[in-house]
Amino acid sequence: MAYKVCETGEYYPLSVLFRDSGMEIEVSEVPPHGIVKMWRLDNAESGELIAAATLQIRDGVYTLGDIAVREEHRSRGFGKQMQRVVFDEARRLGVTELWASAKVPDYYYRLGWEKMDWDASPKVGVNCHTCDRREKSCFPAIIRMKL
Repeated sequence: MAYKVCETGEYYPLSVLFRDSGMEIEVSEVPPHGIVKMWRLDNAESGELIAAATLQIRDGVYTLGDIAVREEHRSRGFGKQMQRVVFDEARRLGVTELWASAKVPDYYYRLGWEKMDWDASPKVGVNCHTCDRREKSCFPAIIRMKL
């Protein structure tokens, strides 16, 4: 099966994927403030949206804004592929580090992201105190990747 990654200006399908993946994202046609670029990974034959990622500026720093892979397509390298797309664009822009907020930080630590102090870091994440998807309190980690 063939897949293709392309830049997109259409936020609505990405916002649905992000929300369905457990992120506290409001489904909208209008991208959140600070979006620099957005990408989607599609099944080249069917056009199905498989994964998506955004590069965003939050609190004055570049972030891996949001990233998600449809649950039935996880563990196939699509998340890493989407991160590489964001990293490549950030490097092209002269960015030397990316920040992010991660609900499941162990995945990111294995990929080389480092855990940062919540209080001493730029405000790139939020605490979601009731996570409907995971049915427990959620305290995301603030992470950083040197490019």
